[in-house]
Amino acid sequence: MELKSEKSIIEYLKKLPDDTIIKYYLDVEYSPFPILVIEEYTRRFKRKTKNEIIKDLKLQSRLAKKKTKELGSMAKKRKLVDDVTREKSEEIIKQAKKKGYEISERLASRGSILGSKLKKKTKSGIESGMKAKSQLKTSKHKDLDLLKKLGDLQKAGIITKKEFEEKKKKILSKI
Repeated sequence: MELKSEKSIIEYLKKLPDDTIIKYYLDVEYSPFPILVIEEYTRRFKRKTKNEIIKDLKLQSRLAKKKTKELGSMAKKRKLVDDVTREKSEEIIKQAKKKGYEISERLASRGSILGSKLKKKTKSGIESGMKAKSQLKTSKHKDLDLLKKLGDLQKAGIITKKEFEEKKKKILSKI
């Protein structure tokens, strides 16, 4: 189909599948006929008014300008995209390790609190505490699954070998 007029483009857009229209809409700033793509998207999905779409385009334009400035800054510093990606990945991993450590510390703290409460109980309290402990105690299968997951985390580099060994000792002492 030759695209010669606005009418032929409108007909062409109407024949495209929904996923293609959505793709064109999301990349509308790169489209040679952005208004026609917006109108077709609105006709099909009736999600946004023209004003809302224009507002979105302005936002996308601002974001594109910001990204262009970032890329320009990287180019001036002769910094590669791979370097930035690596830095961001390392930061995410660092945050995940920190969060994991905090959670494990809270869990260990709660475990010690439960242990001290059990020691303070009377004989009948100890018996009921033992029942509660047996309910809290995870099965050997769950402990083995947890060990496997910790091993996967270590292989992925999220936790260190030292952290893995500490957690492994705790889990094996329960079995």
